[in-house]
Amino acid sequence: MDITAKQAELDAVTWYHEFDFGNGLRTRTHCHQLDEHRRVWRLIESQLATVDFRGKSVLDIGAWDGYWSFYAEKRGARAVLASDDLGQNWSHGRGIHLAKELLGSSVEIDQNLSVYDLASRGKKFDVILFMGVYYHLHDPFYALAQIRHCCHPGTTVVIGGPLGLGLGAKGALYNFADHNCEWLPTEGALRQLLKATYFTDPTGAYFDGTAETPPGRLGWRWRVKMCRAALRGAREEMHAHLNSVMPREDASKTAVLICAPYEGEVDLHYYQPPLGLHAYDPRFRDAPARRVA
Repeated sequence: MDITAKQAELDAVTWYHEFDFGNGLRTRTHCHQLDEHRRVWRLIESQLATVDFRGKSVLDIGAWDGYWSFYAEKRGARAVLASDDLGQNWSHGRGIHLAKELLGSSVEIDQNLSVYDLASRGKKFDVILFMGVYYHLHDPFYALAQIRHCCHPGTTVVIGGPLGLGLGAKGALYNFADHNCEWLPTEGALRQLLKATYFTDPTGAYFDGTAETPPGRLGWRWRVKMCRAALRGAREEMHAHLNSVMPREDASKTAVLICAPYEGEVDLHYYQPPLGLHAYDPRFRDAPARRVA
């Protein structure tokens, strides 16, 4: 292998993750705020370390350059499907093929499989990775319903992405103009969505990489400044000072959550749930469409 030529081939790809293939061959990530991303990757790996991949079938949704697909294979997965939708992939999907070649991997790659079409394959998986995807979706409920149909009773589902901090307990923000985050749920909203699509309440870990501790919030400086503004009757200054310690509407923290499929009654559904989810609820499974008495 011509190392120089192969490195040039790697450099021509827009990578998200950092790979070290040995022999001096490395990828260079194009993501911004690299230190923060590295901390997020370590958080993900710490949670995946609790998952037993040995002998398991794995579905990696939105696999991108395949980093976590290859991680699962390295951890002993029996079969890994790295799925993606090239229409939503700004790296054009070349990286995962190069990585597979250099790693000598057996990961199966399907780059024409939308998250909205997962159930059409008719396959169940032991472990499903759904990381870095949900916040780009226009219909996360539909996507999670598709994922639910890919589960058997013992499936483990790992979900990663941002959670809003300034939206109320169960709020969510849609912003289709923000192509970095079209849908931002709070933790309460995401937990409710998982419940509505028949998943268990998740456990997980969190990383707040962008929030800064407001200066003096817990000490006297912040309070003195606010009191002085109040004594002057400076309302605008008071509002600005208060806003400095309030989270922005789009402020977020990163979460990596682990849950499992649930089968039983879900009190969020008064009527029969759509998209085939009624199959997991004994109130609706064998009954015509109706509401619960």
